[in-house]
Amino acid sequence: MSGKDGILIVGGYGHVGLDIATRLSRPQFPPVRLAGRNAAKAREAAASLGCGGVHIDLEDQTTWDHALEGINVVVVCIDQDDARFPAHFLARGMAYVDITASDPFFREVEALDELAREKGGSAILSVGLAPGLTNLLVKACADGLEHPMRARIGIMLGLGDAHGPAAIAWTLEQFRSFRGRAMPVETMPFGAPPRNHPAIPFDFADQHVVRRTLGLTAASTLLTFDSPLLARLTFPLLRFIAATPWLSRFAAKAMLRFRVGSDRAALAVEVQGRDGSQRAQLEGRKEARITALVTALAVEHILRTGAPAGVRHIEQVLSIETLAPALREHGVVLRLPDRPAPGNGAG
Repeated sequence: MSGKDGILIVGGYGHVGLDIATRLSRPQFPPVRLAGRNAAKAREAAASLGCGGVHIDLEDQTTWDHALEGINVVVVCIDQDDARFPAHFLARGMAYVDITASDPFFREVEALDELAREKGGSAILSVGLAPGLTNLLVKACADGLEHPMRARIGIMLGLGDAHGPAAIAWTLEQFRSFRGRAMPVETMPFGAPPRNHPAIPFDFADQHVVRRTLGLTAASTLLTFDSPLLARLTFPLLRFIAATPWLSRFAAKAMLRFRVGSDRAALAVEVQGRDGSQRAQLEGRKEARITALVTALAVEHILRTGAPAGVRHIEQVLSIETLAPALREHGVVLRLPDRPAPGNGAG
């Protein structure tokens, strides 16, 4: 890309967005511009990085073109109700990266694939920890099998980590779905040597995406907390809290201020096929920081090599082996399958 091309980060003054902007505000990258509904916050955050800030409201199309002027890559760090903005961007033949974790939204953007191919636009979805690195670990395991069929994805989050309001609200909403029914508890091994953790099924988007992109017949995602004892105590407590609206509001505010436990973030993946099984693990600290790192690496990949026209998820563009050196450099521990896939895994 030429020097005049810029990177727009929508939601760039938020916790994750600002981390992404910091990683991309380097001389070797095009200029970064932060954007959001609050123009004053965008400009204040941008000033701290020495870049530009601009107002944009994804629900108000009249604000889009001004914010997109001189931009070739956009990173969206906020949830969207529909795919109007991606459609607008892809129709201009630009590159779009989204850290959203909503499968219904993914499906809407996937429906824009023909438009993107026609106009030369490209989108990379499922960028972050989960979905994102979970998808890449599933693909690494599936590539080691001739006939991969089923995947189990384990996600461990530290309650001592800093989670944003949207993430906390979404988590409580998931626990609310267990109201009036039994909460199934399975086990998932984490660490080396592996230690079983109690884990519950959670509706993360990755399990739906890998069935479509990798052709798996079944996939499930399980959530746990560090440690096993804390997880056993927290599951029923959060279900009780989530069932009461006023208690949910109080807990959501409290969880922003008070934290218990570590900031550990870990993934464990098992893929089974007719010819055996493969396992992979990943462990680091601070989920938001890892998400920002993966997003910055995805943008760097686009800037360095370009991205094929169309709508793809991260496992169709990158591989865990490609990202491994940068992840390890930032303290992320990887335990990959015995038979890693050759090449870069791009689809």
